[in-house]
Amino acid sequence: MQTAGAAERARIPFPALRSPHGFLPFIHKSLSCLSATSINMAPQILKSLEPDPPRVQRGNLFDFLWSNPNKVDENKAAFHRLDGKKITRKQLHDDARRLAYALRHKLGLQPGSRIGIISPNSTAYPWIVHAGLCAGVVLVPLNPAYGPEELVHPIHEAEIEYIFCHQSVLNTVREGLEQAKTSLKSKNGENRIWILDDGDSLKKDDKGEQDARTLLGDGRLETHKVPDDRTEDAFIVFSSGTSGKPKGVQLVHGNMTAVTNAIVATFGTAIGPDDRYVGVLPFFHIFGLAKTMCKGVYIGAESVVIPKFDLPVFCAAVQKFKCNISYVVPPILVLLAKDPRAKKYDLKSLKWVMSGAAPLGAELSMEVEAAHPGLRVTQGWGLSETSPTATFAEPQAYRDHMGTCGRLIAGVEGRLVDDDGNDVGFEQGTDGKPGEFWVRGPTIMKGYLNNKEATDDCITPDGWFKTGDIAIMKNNYFWIVDRKKELIKYKGFQVAPAELEATLLSHPKIADVAVIGFNDKKQATELPRAYVVLREDVLKNEDPEAVAKEIVEWTAKKVANHKRLRGGVKILEEIPKRCVENALQQRRRVPTADY
Repeated sequence: MQTAGAAERARIPFPALRSPHGFLPFIHKSLSCLSATSINMAPQILKSLEPDPPRVQRGNLFDFLWSNPNKVDENKAAFHRLDGKKITRKQLHDDARRLAYALRHKLGLQPGSRIGIISPNSTAYPWIVHAGLCAGVVLVPLNPAYGPEELVHPIHEAEIEYIFCHQSVLNTVREGLEQAKTSLKSKNGENRIWILDDGDSLKKDDKGEQDARTLLGDGRLETHKVPDDRTEDAFIVFSSGTSGKPKGVQLVHGNMTAVTNAIVATFGTAIGPDDRYVGVLPFFHIFGLAKTMCKGVYIGAESVVIPKFDLPVFCAAVQKFKCNISYVVPPILVLLAKDPRAKKYDLKSLKWVMSGAAPLGAELSMEVEAAHPGLRVTQGWGLSETSPTATFAEPQAYRDHMGTCGRLIAGVEGRLVDDDGNDVGFEQGTDGKPGEFWVRGPTIMKGYLNNKEATDDCITPDGWFKTGDIAIMKNNYFWIVDRKKELIKYKGFQVAPAELEATLLSHPKIADVAVIGFNDKKQATELPRAYVVLREDVLKNEDPEAVAKEIVEWTAKKVANHKRLRGGVKILEEIPKRCVENALQQRRRVPTADY
């Protein structure tokens, strides 16, 4: 790993400086959070092995993604439906401009206005994403598994003006808007909800909602000019924090152009315009959004869209379309390695799969490769706040450093900082010395929406983002060995214990509760588990086991699918919170060799 010299350490590289007009917002006022550059200790800065891409203004992400650096034919497919119908690059680009025109001139959306997208994966999803970018509209992708109560917060926080949703979640969206006390009509009298569907026929609901395709006319919008790609939002993605409600991560146009450019530079020959992806990761998730909606279009690759993961559907898509790359999460790899159904399909076209969003162990990686000779497994690492990719291992390099999450991508710097605030990046030795992974670069978010305090808590004045993940480094490659944050990761989705606890405390039979993550090795994921203290009258008069089951079922109706209490409910007489938290942190630790 290259390191910064003395002269380099004394210099804060653009765009690390933070100001109200810079890439990262507002100077931190708390001296307690100053980085090592502010005290008499030079930071131990770890540099990418790749040359830094030139930091230039690239303007609107839409124009960047359609700049077509590989000179791909416009009639080539960009996205495929499972039945074989394809959306060509020309069609997607043209229809995006047509919808952008409607967003501006029919719905009255001005640059900076925000629209929500609530839908499973479909070939209509990239259409609304690229239309929004073209119009300068900020896109707020939301989980279609959210219940009405969970929609209230992002609707208010992001001040969403319109929602484009799949027909299957129409009732949920209506109820969410009602609970948010938001009219079903916009300010200019238009329906606030529009149906997003890629079927062959136009959809219409009996309560008046129209198919978004009815908005299309002959007008085509010229791309909204983004004068400063460091300040203008492209996406707001909601990410669970360790306390309270999910936070809106503001990703500007420059974040997404920078990460796309860095991925191309770092992945090298591992990716190219002849690739065909399995588009199975949720498009509302930053992992699927960045890899499929952005990078795939930029390099000219094709994506076969799978609405929701199902092993036979996934395998059949690989076999039918000869897909050669898939971005996945560890639970998908468990099924590829161990489920006998995967053996019924010809998966030989798959050359590599990249796992992300949750830790992948070396043992599972080897099991997948043993089950499917010729298939290579690799891994990357990042967060919504890093747009998301911050590290990546090329497939062959991953085999040589099994379990690694890779090395820093182009343009991203790193630090490892121990619990005492000391840098340990240069002190890794042969076995590695753990430290919280800090990263800096043009891919780091602008900040958390309407939450300067949370932003300042995790980003230092000189631009270092404190990820909350604990890492070590060996031979320029990183391994994530622990997590400082309390977040539970269920199959790549974040679950905030505090948010679940707040929901559970509204149950009439619960007096106190603590939620933790229980590690299920068979599924390669954590499961949310609640430790519950029942009210005295309930404990005296009812069967605790029956109440525990009731709580599990009650919670399932209140929260999104990934937040359900799959780890169960345990009844306690009291919750010694400090002891439980300490025990939990130990339980969540993963041996270095397996990560």
